[in-house]
Amino acid sequence: MPLSQQAAMARHDELQAMHVSDRHAARTVDSLAAADWSAPSVLPDWSRAHVIAHLALNGAGLARALEGVLAGNRVPMYVSGASRDADIAELAAARPAQIRARFAAATSWFQNVADELTDEHWATGAVLRVPDGPEWPAAEVPVARRREVEIHHADLGLDRYTPHQWPVDFTTTLLDLATANHGASGLTPPFMAYADDLDRTWVIGDHSGGTVRGAAADLVDRVAHLDALEVVPTCR
Repeated sequence: MPLSQQAAMARHDELQAMHVSDRHAARTVDSLAAADWSAPSVLPDWSRAHVIAHLALNGAGLARALEGVLAGNRVPMYVSGASRDADIAELAAARPAQIRARFAAATSWFQNVADELTDEHWATGAVLRVPDGPEWPAAEVPVARRREVEIHHADLGLDRYTPHQWPVDFTTTLLDLATANHGASGLTPPFMAYADDLDRTWVIGDHSGGTVRGAAADLVDRVAHLDALEVVPTCR
């Protein structure tokens, strides 16, 4: 199979997975009671309204950037980092119905623009977070958006959706990224991460270190914050 066809098939799967994550998050947002919006989220200083406002503005920003790809222009997601933060704070202070509507509109906008992009757009396009900032490939946008949605869905701090509800493929991808980053840095002592629920091991460095183990969803945070690791002897 030609590489271009493989890339198109992979992108189709990535977009489908992103749409599923969007729908799950939308159901949670739609189910929130009035008092839920002002409750604290998992993130410091952010209420649940802040988290959903961020998801809405992130989706709109990515849709805007992809419209730029469609037109052959470089359109940044945000005017600046400061304006991004101010826009989140402003939207978070709005009525829940308004935030919910902005989230739904951003999700639809993103999906509609993504459907218009051709294989060439995805393969050659690039997006910007802010003007004069670094570019990153348009082909990486579906995975990046899904990561935002899944992680911040859990950041709402609701019992109905925690990292343990993440799809298995998403959790394993996060662990792949986290362990690869540590391995590439050359600064992390060797260790292994063993996911009890998946019966899978990730190796950082060589096999000379100890093993940290637990549920895959718990390992994501523990591997990302190595100071919290409790490495045990390599055996199971």
